[in-house]
Amino acid sequence: MTTQTNVGNSKINLEGLNHIALNVKNMARAEEFYSQILGFPVIQRTETKAGLKHIEVDAGNVAIALFESPDLDLEAAHKTMTDDRYLHFAFGASYDQFDTTLQTLKDHGVILEGEPRNWGESVSVYFRDPDGHQLEINFSKN
Repeated sequence: MTTQTNVGNSKINLEGLNHIALNVKNMARAEEFYSQILGFPVIQRTETKAGLKHIEVDAGNVAIALFESPDLDLEAAHKTMTDDRYLHFAFGASYDQFDTTLQTLKDHGVILEGEPRNWGESVSVYFRDPDGHQLEINFSKN
């Protein structure tokens, strides 16, 4: 998807989304999920000034920054924003990867939320990462 970000008289000329930041309770568990299950390589590993562990994974056209916050209560915030699917992150894939991807998720104990949803030109599956962040994979039929 290509989007022109310089609209009207704006002096800002953005190049798109650089990264998405998520808080996680356990970095080792989150790293395993995002790198081993979803297949995103770790491209950066640091620690914040406050001592929080931080990694970034390459999700193709955007990085996902993970910050370890073991004492943060993520459950209430997730419930508020995700029950109606307002807050989620969607990854794209080709429909020819549908069966293999679903089997890989199943093999790693990832539970789908409901049945796959057929949108006509694509099919989506929803699931959560180990910290409860709702994720979608949208499989394009084109």
